[in-house]
Amino acid sequence: MLDLSYDLFNVRVDRAKKPLIRIKNHFYYPLQQTDDGKYSLIRGLNNKPLKCPRRLLALCIRKLIQNECFLLLCIQQQLLSTNIYYSMAQEAIFNCEYQILEILISCWPCTRLDITKLIPVTMSYNDDEDNVTIQHDYLSIILEKKLQDGSTLLDYISMGIVNKQPRMSRLKIVDFRACSSSIQMTKEVCRLPLLWISPTRRSANRLLLQMKHGMCIDKVKLEQYLDGFNYVYQFYDKSISHEINSGSLIKHGFMSKPIKILLDCHIVNEDTLLGLQIQQLTPFRFHFRKLWISYYIKQCLMANTSFDLNPILFLTNVETITHLHLSDINMDATEKELTLLVRCLSNLRNLRVLCLQRILNLYPQRYTHVHFLTDLCQDFNRLFRRLIYLRKLDLSYSYLRSHIRTLLTGLIQPLDYLNLQDCRLTSIDIEFINSMRNIRYIRELNLSMNDFSTCSTIIINIVEKIPNLVSLSLAYCQLNPSTLVQLATCFKSVNEQKTSIRYLSLKGFIPYLNWEFLDLLHAYANLMTLKKLLLFPQLYAYPGANDDEREITARDLYRRCCTILQTLGRTDLELL
Repeated sequence: MLDLSYDLFNVRVDRAKKPLIRIKNHFYYPLQQTDDGKYSLIRGLNNKPLKCPRRLLALCIRKLIQNECFLLLCIQQQLLSTNIYYSMAQEAIFNCEYQILEILISCWPCTRLDITKLIPVTMSYNDDEDNVTIQHDYLSIILEKKLQDGSTLLDYISMGIVNKQPRMSRLKIVDFRACSSSIQMTKEVCRLPLLWISPTRRSANRLLLQMKHGMCIDKVKLEQYLDGFNYVYQFYDKSISHEINSGSLIKHGFMSKPIKILLDCHIVNEDTLLGLQIQQLTPFRFHFRKLWISYYIKQCLMANTSFDLNPILFLTNVETITHLHLSDINMDATEKELTLLVRCLSNLRNLRVLCLQRILNLYPQRYTHVHFLTDLCQDFNRLFRRLIYLRKLDLSYSYLRSHIRTLLTGLIQPLDYLNLQDCRLTSIDIEFINSMRNIRYIRELNLSMNDFSTCSTIIINIVEKIPNLVSLSLAYCQLNPSTLVQLATCFKSVNEQKTSIRYLSLKGFIPYLNWEFLDLLHAYANLMTLKKLLLFPQLYAYPGANDDEREITARDLYRRCCTILQTLGRTDLELL
């Protein structure tokens, strides 16, 4: 669930952050963007790329960072203005002077370090002179990309933070939030506390003592993890004066003002779990706004330990958490763990986004007492109603058959996102959704992978009640093509008012017939705001003796549908 403005929602590739110039040596090369999203160099009449020289300030900064001794002297004597440190860091990355980047961060003169401002937005990841390939999450790609020495840019940033110079640095806040946080980035950042601790003090017994009131990692697994950590980071440990740093920090009062790490965190393994629980031993404090937690982490814990989020959440400021994503791949949360989960979530009063994917599996045979299931649903209902700021709710891939009314009754928050994919909903559940007072506020609705063959009329009624729907997914719902054609008329007429729908998923288990495709394309081509339409099933659903024959059939069908769209004047409509 992304943070986005539905009024400006673009279902195609997001190009908002992509640069329009490329820097190479001392010159800027302007880029042009094609309809398919690719970038190429602009060429002149002689077919040579157009270019212009860089500014004198940029060239002077480049000269400065190439002289490490002179740069250190300027930093120590505070001869440099604080507003050029970001420019120096970007130039250091351009010139692959990563040691200079580490020095700049360790002596950072400002109280705040924004990681996104370190990254040159004009960086290119393709050495081809004609085509410049820039991906959506290019910031995290730069940070995690392997360099020639085998390390990453994030490693040098981490080393600069760990080696903070108390006499010269004023650093108090490091902000990673604007980067598209990945699991790998979270793991690297959460290793900061363990990296700061001296190797001689990284004993399992000492760390377990610190974690005795939290989630206790199994001792054997912790020892194995520490052995691997010490082996991988033995080279980095040589460049960190752990004990000297510790003494100087106390002397200069650094421990009373720790470094605040702002991060969107994925808690999935020992790296993140251990880093959070030992942060009190170090000068680092983690603060989250978005939090992803997988129940898979139970494999790291001691035997017979119930999964309780409270010890983790209270290691940070719970008031700042607005997004929480929980998932349970094995779908094996126990009665006790679900009860603990309700109590835990009640402390997150500022939640705007809540995802409980594969968590609420309300099979009657899973519970020992008859009344426990009803009580559990009522507890979650009270929880949802108390989350007054809740705007996005995801209960996908959970068994909620006949329990939707109990879970969502009395919910009056203006939800703009509701995901009930593969929840085994019945017609009774759909009737309740149709009666919800706040359904008119929804902008994105996902009801895929539920059998609606007996309640197609109710689905149409639901869509008619949502005037500003931007994204709708009804894939694999066993709806008749005639119902889907009728669904197109539920959106406001183009002549009456511009529609808001931009994304539609109407996939079936098997391909539609040719005349059904024709009717669907004619119906939805009239929705001029629609930008992406999903109609084609998985490859295995096409007729054919093998995958090659099925692929040929699928391609032929796709070409015929594209031809139909072309005759209808809707070449801008992306068909999938």
